[in-house]
Amino acid sequence: MINEMYLSERKIKSLNNNFGSSAPFNYLELKDFFDDSFIERFIIKLKKEGFVHQDSDLFSFYQSNDLIKSKNRIIKQFYDFLNSKYFKDYLFKITNIKSYGKIDCSGFIYSDSDYLLPHDDRLEKRKIAFVFNLSKDFKKCDGGSLDFFKKNKIVKSIIPYFNTLVIFKVVAGKTFHQVSEIRCNKNRISIAGWFNDK
Repeated sequence: MINEMYLSERKIKSLNNNFGSSAPFNYLELKDFFDDSFIERFIIKLKKEGFVHQDSDLFSFYQSNDLIKSKNRIIKQFYDFLNSKYFKDYLFKITNIKSYGKIDCSGFIYSDSDYLLPHDDRLEKRKIAFVFNLSKDFKKCDGGSLDFFKKNKIVKSIIPYFNTLVIFKVVAGKTFHQVSEIRCNKNRISIAGWFNDK
């Protein structure tokens, strides 16, 4: 399911080096990460999952149930792959972080004016946060970027490109990030969650 260009030992070593030296905290942005044909089918099924509007002072978006609860075969196949020992072993090779507990994984849709304010994702078992972007044709001016902070200042913005997986190490009090407000009539679709300790 992973794009073959990410599987060679040379590439894995390069990703490990990049993860360890990235700033403002350890992260990777992996474009064209999964097989395109599978992801196209996955999006169709994901949109049919039940999404509920979540709204507070800190966020506004639509969220699905945890994908472990999905009854759709393709959704389950993707969840099971992310939750597999194979994929967690792969993550360990590129991050040096052990995260072999059950993952948390939900679908998210951000529409016009939706947002997620800065936070650090801190919970004891969370080791690696991930966002897998499923939107097409997003540009910087559209909003919806994943922004990383250092000392209350945005120092890195990642545009939600299609079939891009973003992972980052969760460190309490350090890994502050946000999803910037959507400023267009496009939907920012993603799945996101955490790889957890046992």
